[in-house]
Amino acid sequence: MFALYYAICLIWLYFLSKLWKYKQKNDYSPREYNPKKIGKPGPGNLKDGFTKRKLDNDYDVIIIGSGIGGLTCAGLLSRVGKKVLVLEQHTIAGGCTHSFVDKGYEFDTGVHYIGNIEKRKKILDLITHKNIEWDQMGTEENGYLYDEISIEKDIYNFRAGRKAFLEEINKYFPEEIDNVKRYLDYVKEVSKKDTFFNLKVIKYNWLAKLIGQFKCSEFFKSTKETALEVISRFTKNKRLQAVLLGQFGDYGKSPSEESFFVHASIVNHYMEGAWYPRGGSEEIAKNIVPIIESTGGKVLVRKKVKSILVNNGVAYGVEMENGIKVGAKKIISACGAPNTWLKLVPKPYVPKKLVDSINKLGYSCSFTYVFVGMNKSPSELKLRGSNIWHWPNQDYDKMLNDYYKDPLNAPMPMFIGFPCAKDSTWETRYPGKSTAVILTMSKFDEFKKWENTKLKKRGEEYKNIKDQYAKRIIEEGLYYYYPQTKGTVDYVDVASPLTFNYYINSLQGEAYGLDNKPERFSLDDWLRPNTHIKNLYLTGQDITTLGLTGAMMAGVITAHSVLGYGGIDDLITGRNLIEDIMHLNKKIN
Repeated sequence: MFALYYAICLIWLYFLSKLWKYKQKNDYSPREYNPKKIGKPGPGNLKDGFTKRKLDNDYDVIIIGSGIGGLTCAGLLSRVGKKVLVLEQHTIAGGCTHSFVDKGYEFDTGVHYIGNIEKRKKILDLITHKNIEWDQMGTEENGYLYDEISIEKDIYNFRAGRKAFLEEINKYFPEEIDNVKRYLDYVKEVSKKDTFFNLKVIKYNWLAKLIGQFKCSEFFKSTKETALEVISRFTKNKRLQAVLLGQFGDYGKSPSEESFFVHASIVNHYMEGAWYPRGGSEEIAKNIVPIIESTGGKVLVRKKVKSILVNNGVAYGVEMENGIKVGAKKIISACGAPNTWLKLVPKPYVPKKLVDSINKLGYSCSFTYVFVGMNKSPSELKLRGSNIWHWPNQDYDKMLNDYYKDPLNAPMPMFIGFPCAKDSTWETRYPGKSTAVILTMSKFDEFKKWENTKLKKRGEEYKNIKDQYAKRIIEEGLYYYYPQTKGTVDYVDVASPLTFNYYINSLQGEAYGLDNKPERFSLDDWLRPNTHIKNLYLTGQDITTLGLTGAMMAGVITAHSVLGYGGIDDLITGRNLIEDIMHLNKKIN
């Protein structure tokens, strides 16, 4: 009798879950949706300076930081009717998606290419006033070439698609082709193991831990093995290993130190090709901000948040560096976990365990950038849209160790990209001009002695070091691969790790937030949207993984948490904010 009763209950639960899923697919509007608060999109001002008179007293959410994580979260919350105030300390909104124009040349600062574009568009199209258009890197003639891996001056081309990837490998390593096929299969398998990140949506940490114990064992294994360790299982050929690891600059650490999961995610991310926003990287923020403004929200720049206001364990606002206080029902920090816990939250509310965890992980790598302007068009200079990864030695550990010991003289690793050749609108917008963005790895310690000096007032020694970087990068990078650019360079600017500190408020010049040590990925997950302080949330790449894609998905996860998704009913039905907004669009249209 009990068995029959048990079976009836299971059947009932099965049909109930099917009914919930049907309603979720057809009937649900987003949680807390309030259409009465949504008006027309605003003008999308990216340089709206902070003043007291521009503030209101009825914000639903304040977001600290306007990088893609903060903007994605703000865009999604605005789509359901939340009034959001985004605060940015830089002079322009967008974080590393912003671009700048100087002396007639436009440069991107962080968006060099994006893979798996259909998946990214699915999110961005929901939060942009005008959907962003994308140019695929490369051409049909060159197989949509996106990365050129230059190892000791030998070039290996990465073209769109697995078939093209294997054809390139077969040219140089025909005897290894079956090993590489197995490697690519494993890359795809590992990169799909992202349940760990999806569990961050779950309201209850104990439940996320319980599910993680059963669902994330393979994920944790891939984070504890290094990229080099895994690839060494598939091939012993050192040159082939270097080729397969040739995109390691996208995570900045040596493959002997970086987790295989991060490496696999990047390889898989670009396998089908790479894209660049048509009109430049600024198009991303330019089209999200109007959605934020549609509910009366604002994105205000040029003023830093001094602290998050907390009373009796509840966050209720922020205090600006000029003493102005702004209140809101919920506060989201999109400026990184270290800034949040070490600078913004009052010390009595910061457990020692959190500080210890940040110190144990440490910070990601940094870079020195060289921005180059040339007085001829990309077509005149025959510039390719593909990036070049320039590696002077196939032994990446030796290369990096030698370079860090003597960065001004040792063989220099570098990334070379041409935003002007990636954007189909460039020659219309900037006729007769071209730009290159070239960067190399850097250690913060090399520049630490100028840490407390002011921008553009750091003295001759600092300037001389930057000039040496620029000279080497242009001579050994730009002129080596594109000798036809000699005589056309009439603009050069250099950004050091201190520039990261100034413009994106890094602490040690880190470009990718916290380091990606295995300890970052564990069941004891302290990098979640929900914090121990009521109404205070985190977003940005620190709670997911590095780069624009990681930060954007963090914005998605945090929006779920703020709106109350992640309950047991959502786990059963699969209900989520993204599909709810999609269904809402269908109803409206």
